[in-house]
Amino acid sequence: MSNGFGTVELAERRAIVTGGASGIGKATAIQLARAGAEVVVTDIDEAGGAQVAEQIGGSFAMLDVSDPEAWDRVVSIAGPFDVAFLNAGISTNQGLPATDGNPIELLTDDAYRRIMAINLDGVVYGTRAVLPAMRERGSGDIVATASMAGLGPIGMDPVYGLTKHGVVGFVRSLAAWFEQTPDAPDICISALCPGFTDTNIIGDGAREFIGALGLEIMPAEHVAGVVLRMIDERVQGSQWAVWPGIEPRVYEWNPAITPEERGV
Repeated sequence: MSNGFGTVELAERRAIVTGGASGIGKATAIQLARAGAEVVVTDIDEAGGAQVAEQIGGSFAMLDVSDPEAWDRVVSIAGPFDVAFLNAGISTNQGLPATDGNPIELLTDDAYRRIMAINLDGVVYGTRAVLPAMRERGSGDIVATASMAGLGPIGMDPVYGLTKHGVVGFVRSLAAWFEQTPDAPDICISALCPGFTDTNIIGDGAREFIGALGLEIMPAEHVAGVVLRMIDERVQGSQWAVWPGIEPRVYEWNPAITPEERGV
């Protein structure tokens, strides 16, 4: 299957996608299925997720990514998985800058706990849930959705930036463990770091704000193509910065090790 960057073949591989009812999750589920993977779409949006699963000939599982017991249930019933795309995420302010005060002073406890639970706990719990079977089979691929906000500051939503920096740090650190541990399984983990993308996170007001800044909102299909490239190229611990109209930039977990030294 061509994804705009080449051909990726995923026949006989089973993939799980979180946040698969819309946006980047939906677009990636579609491309994974076209590449031959058997895809399990998960989301808290049962109707939307089930519709995507039916569209691609996959299956749907209800999953609150912030619930570790839900993760264990889904993996035990629908797994094991060769590929995990840990994509579910939210923002605290629909992508808009606060207009009536400092965003941290305006932050409620409930909003803080919710974004931490989905954006960070969901990645940690998901990784923990899929790893045992990957380790037993000796291989696997995990891609976690971070953001360009995980590589630089985002003053309009500091807590969103916190969670996405956390995803990048988690990916880099777990990758370091894989690379530094003798006889570790062939499991690759990497972070997707897109710029503004056409998802539910960006509300109508944010679209106007982004347009006024002269910035482009990428189609989710473009970002999904990069996800498949990440799975194909398997750069351990990498962060793939995705921006409209330019080649994705790949940052490696350890800049002291060159791609040539690592055989990439």
